[in-house]
Amino acid sequence: MRRGWVVWLGCSLVLAALAAPARAERDLTENELRDEMQHNRMLEAYIERNGMPDLATARFLADTQPWDDHEVALYYLDKRQEIGFARAYILGRPQVELERYRRPLTDEQVAALAARTRQRPLDSPAPDLAPAPAPTPRRGGALSPLERAEESARRSEDAAMRVERAADAAERAADRAEAVTESIQTSFRESLKK
Repeated sequence: MRRGWVVWLGCSLVLAALAAPARAERDLTENELRDEMQHNRMLEAYIERNGMPDLATARFLADTQPWDDHEVALYYLDKRQEIGFARAYILGRPQVELERYRRPLTDEQVAALAARTRQRPLDSPAPDLAPAPAPTPRRGGALSPLERAEESARRSEDAAMRVERAADAAERAADRAEAVTESIQTSFRESLKK
């Protein structure tokens, strides 16, 4: 009896040790982030508006009900901001996509995250966009304040262009809807005359 208990406890500890890394926070590659964007439309819309983050991580959510098993955190170092996105379950499917939180980053956090971004940057553009190339880092790996400002301005311009294209598309759709409504009203009036 005692031997069985010791074996059970030992197996439990081994399984817990193997499962721990799977639940830890991990940095996402650009391809992994794009996969997450396909599953979470709110995350995708945010990145399309604001550009690719300096770093993205996935972390396990302990509170799985009603949340999905993980969340994605985006880090924008020039804005000193961390934004978390997750999906919630409704009727057994993760259908609700939410921004869970938005936090400011301290100087220490920015410094630690900057070291991680030099190892695995997420600075390439989305496939449907072709913005100007990002500035190359200096020898030490960090961008100067002027280069960071230029990069931020480039991201803002890209976001403004996307918003302008979306506004043009919405205006064209409104014009089409107005034309269809007018044609329906005209045909209705003509049918009343008969």
